[in-house]
Amino acid sequence: MTGFPTAGTIDVNAIRNNNQWYHAAFVQDDWKVSNKLTLNLGLRYDLEAPATEQGNANVRGFDPTATLSITTAAEAAYAARPDLIAASSWHARGGVGFASDQNPGIWNADKNNIQPRAGFAYKLNDATVVRGGWGIYTTPFVFSNGPNQMGFSQSTPFTASQNNGLTFQSTLNNPYPNGVLQPAGNTLGPNTFLGQSLATAPTRMVPLDFQNGQLSRYIVNVQRQLPQQWLLEFGYAGSHGYNLTTDEELNAIPAQYLSSSRVRDQATIDFLAALVSNPFAGLLPTGATGATVARSQLLRPFPQFVNVPTQGTGGTSQYDSAQAKLEKRFSGGYSIIGTYTFSHFTDQVFRLNATDAGFEKRLARDDVPHRVTTSILYELPFGQGKALGRNSSGVMNALIGGWSVNAIGQFQSGRPLDFAGRNIYFDGDLNALKAVYTDNSDVPVFDISGFYFHDAAVQTNGVDDPVKQRADTRIRLANNLRYFPSRVEGIRSPFLKLWDISVVKQVPINGRVRAQFNVEFLNAFNVVVFNDANTDPTNADFGKVTSQNNLPRDIQLAAKIVW
Repeated sequence: MTGFPTAGTIDVNAIRNNNQWYHAAFVQDDWKVSNKLTLNLGLRYDLEAPATEQGNANVRGFDPTATLSITTAAEAAYAARPDLIAASSWHARGGVGFASDQNPGIWNADKNNIQPRAGFAYKLNDATVVRGGWGIYTTPFVFSNGPNQMGFSQSTPFTASQNNGLTFQSTLNNPYPNGVLQPAGNTLGPNTFLGQSLATAPTRMVPLDFQNGQLSRYIVNVQRQLPQQWLLEFGYAGSHGYNLTTDEELNAIPAQYLSSSRVRDQATIDFLAALVSNPFAGLLPTGATGATVARSQLLRPFPQFVNVPTQGTGGTSQYDSAQAKLEKRFSGGYSIIGTYTFSHFTDQVFRLNATDAGFEKRLARDDVPHRVTTSILYELPFGQGKALGRNSSGVMNALIGGWSVNAIGQFQSGRPLDFAGRNIYFDGDLNALKAVYTDNSDVPVFDISGFYFHDAAVQTNGVDDPVKQRADTRIRLANNLRYFPSRVEGIRSPFLKLWDISVVKQVPINGRVRAQFNVEFLNAFNVVVFNDANTDPTNADFGKVTSQNNLPRDIQLAAKIVW
């Protein structure tokens, strides 16, 4: 009301006009070798050009050797007062690159996407067929890794007063007396965002040699026709993924400076947090500009930045499954399809510690060991031409005839819960951890005792105090090498048991014209599917489920005319 606002910002945001070309060519042929054997042979080649921006307003990779405007001064200042790293080995180099007319793409195109395919069908006899196939498939990016317009947007903060309100320099009439800051664009080159975290960009940077993910898929199955329109099928299906995209951090503290203790190591924390002479004093535009800086910052590979997140293409995955299907084709007024899949799905796309040489071999998030599905269609035996009411006509046939019931059921193991975002203390038996879901949301679904201490420090009157256990600093790991896995076999989301049922009534009107009325029961038996349990040991709801993942029973009514 006085005309003196207290806070605000004005943004100058980047504009963009992106393009990306995708080309693919393939050849395929079916070769009937004999009356029993048919081969399917093919070859596909994909070439996905990198995304570009019309004005080259895009980051193009990270150059780890780039010389900066502060390099000489910072390295000389460190050499004058070195810390743990020898002066000859400590560098202030590296920065972002930008697209140009000569190199407009965010990365260099992957030209190795050759994808052969082969399949066969072999008739063992009139009732038995063996089929199989193998092929390589490429995963396109399709703008998923761009644009990254770091430096092309700028925010100007509103500063009402420089002396706690004694006088005001900015008002509603003139909120930015010093003008609005303009984006630097690519004019700073590798000096862009010095002293800051490159994680502030909307997307991670990608390496120039970024590769498309590849999936090698293979399958073989046997189909056997049985009497009475029944069909039985057994098979194996698998896949191996490689060149899969991974998240990487280029500026993590090297492992040799972190604690190998399984509990909080305060000595290491204090050692890394200790203030030492800052070689960047007066050199950086923001961030660590004072006379001292935390020791941990100078141990990073690129100490002039906070974080340098990027992506890699070294991930792999493996999927194996045994599959069975029993099908009764529609006859006699009913059809049945039932399937069962037993599978195992793992991936290696995540590093427990950012500096680990390899990826953690773990269960994939979509690992579902058991899955059963069934679909049943049954025409009720009432009405004209049916077993009951065969001779009915007119109003009676309209009432009792044309009814059918369709039921779809699915039963599926839970997916493994994700602990990827936390370095967790644990002193129990991993193999004993198993989630058991009940209707009591006040009870953890798995044993949480191994995630806490049980000594006098966390007890009240000799009994474990959950509040003290959660607040216990010993379980709050920092600067520790991680050992607790990102996923645990026994800790999964709930087992899925769902039925959808529909009742359909067909009413003939005239000739080919008929009316159809549907009553559909989604989640017919009103089964609750719980959300994942909380995975934060410092949270009061650790191990508990506090919400529902699916909708309660939903009844839908529908009518339509078919002709």
